Amino acid sequence: MNTGQIMLVLGAFTMLSILALSFNRTMYGSLLLGIEMEATLNALSIGQSMLDEIMSREYDQKTISKVAYTYSEITAPGNLGPEAGETIAGIDSAYMSGATFHDFQSKSKFNDVDDYNLYHRKVYDPRLGYFDVFDSVKYVSEFVPDRDTSSATYYKRIVVVVTHPSLPKARDTDATSGPIILRDISIYRQYF
Repeated sequence: MNTGQIMLVLGAFTMLSILALSFNRTMYGSLLLGIEMEATLNALSIGQSMLDEIMSREYDQKTISKVAYTYSEITAPGNLGPEAGETIAGIDSAYMSGATFHDFQSKSKFNDVDDYNLYHRKVYDPRLGYFDVFDSVKYVSEFVPDRDTSSATYYKRIVVVVTHPSLPKARDTDATSGPIILRDISIYRQYF
C-alpha cells in the first residue's frame, strides 16, 4: 500500500468516525427527548389523578354533615390539614405485599379537601421509577383566586406539584428538571 492509498483509508475512517459520532448524537438526542416526553405525560397523568382524588372529597370537615352559612363555621386557615386520626406517617405510597395490593392511604383516610395540605406521595412507574407528588391547600380570595388569604373563605386553591429527574429542564433556571404544576379551586356552595 502506498502513501496515497493510506491517506485515502485514513480519510475514509475519519469520515466514518464523524458520521458515527453524528449518528450517536442524533440518537441520544432523540432518546432523551422521548424520555422527557414520556416523563411529562406520566407526570401530567399522575398530577391530574391526584387533583381528581382531592376534588372528589368534601369541601371541609365541618361541612360533611351540616351546612356552613358563615366563614366561622369552617376550618380556620391555621388548621388546614388532616384532622386527628387522619394523619399518614411519612411518605404515602402504593405497593404490593405478596399477592395483596396496598393502595394509597389517603384514599381511605382523607375525607375533605384540606386534609391534603402538605401531603407527599410517591408514585411508581415501572419504566421511569418514582414520581414525587406534593400537595398544598390554601384559602384564596373570592375575587382574586390567585391571592392567598389569611382568613377562611368558601374558596380553596389546590396546588399539585409532580417532580421527576427525567422531566425536561426548566428553560429559565439552572434546575436539573422542571416540575409539573397543576392547580384547581374547590368552591363551597352552601345553598345547594
